[in-house]
Amino acid sequence: MTPKTTFFASIPKLRSYVQTRTQNNELTDDVVQETMLRTFRSREVEHLQNPLAYMLTVSKTVLFDHWKSKHKTETDYELDAIVDKSASIEDVYLQQEKIRILGEVLANMPALRKKVFKMRRIDGKSREDIANELQISVEAVKKHINRAMIELTKCADKHDWTF
Repeated sequence: MTPKTTFFASIPKLRSYVQTRTQNNELTDDVVQETMLRTFRSREVEHLQNPLAYMLTVSKTVLFDHWKSKHKTETDYELDAIVDKSASIEDVYLQQEKIRILGEVLANMPALRKKVFKMRRIDGKSREDIANELQISVEAVKKHINRAMIELTKCADKHDWTF
């Protein structure tokens, strides 16, 4: 079995593992999706002896990052505001460049993929709401989001950006 075949065969087990920790289907989907992206972006993905073990470790990090971001304190928000105000002109320019380039990537996506991505990631709508509104299946919504994320990730990798 090739590493990628093993990788894809491990996804149901990964999803089950994450689901037992989140008890939330939408969060589970987001964590699995982010885990897959981080795994594919890893330089070691081709040399993994046990892709499932690697993905479980990555999923723990993704979950930790999610929970950490949900529990920011008032001081954290104040520090964020101070850091934002002290950003250099160069940092601001680089951020604007990233936004411009990513905007171009979004603009060049197929119309439905772009619409689904914006509805999910910018408007914050649930997959089910998007599916109902656009009269497509939830699976189609997931595929459009995954493909959009892959395009954006490739762009970030090409420019050597880290998020």
